[in-house]
Amino acid sequence: MKTAELVESLQQYSEYLALKHPLDALTSGKAWDSAVGLIMSANCSDRMVNKVLPNFLIKFPTWVDALGMTKDDLVPVMPGISHSGNKAEYILLYAAYLEQHHGRLPTTVAELTELKGFGRKTAGILLHVLQGNNDAIPLDIHALRVLDRLGWFPATKNPAVREKQLLQWVPKGQRFDTFVILTQHGRKVCHSASPDCSGCKLQSTCSFKNGFAH
Repeated sequence: MKTAELVESLQQYSEYLALKHPLDALTSGKAWDSAVGLIMSANCSDRMVNKVLPNFLIKFPTWVDALGMTKDDLVPVMPGISHSGNKAEYILLYAAYLEQHHGRLPTTVAELTELKGFGRKTAGILLHVLQGNNDAIPLDIHALRVLDRLGWFPATKNPAVREKQLLQWVPKGQRFDTFVILTQHGRKVCHSASPDCSGCKLQSTCSFKNGFAH
């Protein structure tokens, strides 16, 4: 399958692009709110983060309010957030970074991933939402599941390898849209336990549906 055909296949689900991301913090347009929400969301449901983050931001509305705090100050305001101790440390490191750089974020995924708490997925999402950056194609568990089942690329369990494969054929202006379509398709159609193959527009090019990948 050629690059243009792959892109065109995914564009059958362009309606996904109008859907709101389930993590509320990403709609704030604020570097502090969005980053803290993303840090909290690692291995934690968006629903839980949406429940906890508003109270956290009442206590620490800006990165300046977190300066001088310790993780023991932050953890009690993060009930239900997995690995809250580690994530509190990452949030404090992020606040310190903003302090050192006068509130300015890095402009590339490579720079942001130098900070603890940011992988390529969270960095790619944050920089796209705040700056329109398209350096990366964020891949969450839903997007990875869809790609594994489609079988369009050689099998791999490494998200970094999968992203590299995608970067070779997705035009820069369409990279974040590709992520949105893949992750929303995984949430709505290509479910983990019981994918709705009969209602999937991608079934004609899907290895899973055609019995080649299970």
